[in-house]
Amino acid sequence: MEHIELTSRFLHGPGVEIGAFKTPIPGIKPIYVDRFSEYAGEPTLAEYYGDACELPFFDSSLQYVATSHVLEHVANPLAALSEWFRVLHHDGIIYMVIPDISRTFDHARPLSTTEHMLSDFRNGITQTDGTHIDDFVYGVDWKSFSPTTKPQDVKSAQDELASVYRNSVQAGSEINIHFHTFNSKSAVELIETGNSGKIWAGTIDVLEVLENFPSTNPDGFLIVARVSKNDQSRFDPPLPEKGLMKNARRF
Repeated sequence: MEHIELTSRFLHGPGVEIGAFKTPIPGIKPIYVDRFSEYAGEPTLAEYYGDACELPFFDSSLQYVATSHVLEHVANPLAALSEWFRVLHHDGIIYMVIPDISRTFDHARPLSTTEHMLSDFRNGITQTDGTHIDDFVYGVDWKSFSPTTKPQDVKSAQDELASVYRNSVQAGSEINIHFHTFNSKSAVELIETGNSGKIWAGTIDVLEVLENFPSTNPDGFLIVARVSKNDQSRFDPPLPEKGLMKNARRF
């Protein structure tokens, strides 16, 4: 199954795609936000700065939040889900593709536990956290992660990359790694933990889980979920004259 078969069902009205880079989800016309104006020397699609945990939108101003291969780059996934809950209307949609640990260069790493990610949330972990550096750098399959690196050069390449990340963290700068690993079961469990722990004022209810998605690049899975807010009167969308965005920073 492909995005185009699902976006027309779930994604309507004003919405955002976070971190689209050069491969936006087809079939939608969102506002594009990103942490970077360019990445790997190439411009992103984003017009506005926006982080998965810090979006430039009013409460309850959007009808969907869409992401593809983003949540694994977030140091604090529960904080991200809480932020998405904040900006969505009651009945708004979260549409996210996440790489499956077994089908990416992360396959040799341990699966991130819900308990670990809950601890990250309680401790307010940010993108400057360095505790996952060694797990990522020395745990990924370097044949897939960096195919051009010769086997005899892998250890030195790992050491060099780990040093770059550590220096960034020591300088207080953000790093961009796969902080966490997922499969569909663990991702759903994370959402359920947020619900039961009342991390957001309502529930995020999973509607669809599709494995091997999309079929043209089947290394991930899709979760479609609907936001239900406890007190809808507290989450009325902003007046039209206010627009959707607050303190929006253009690139």
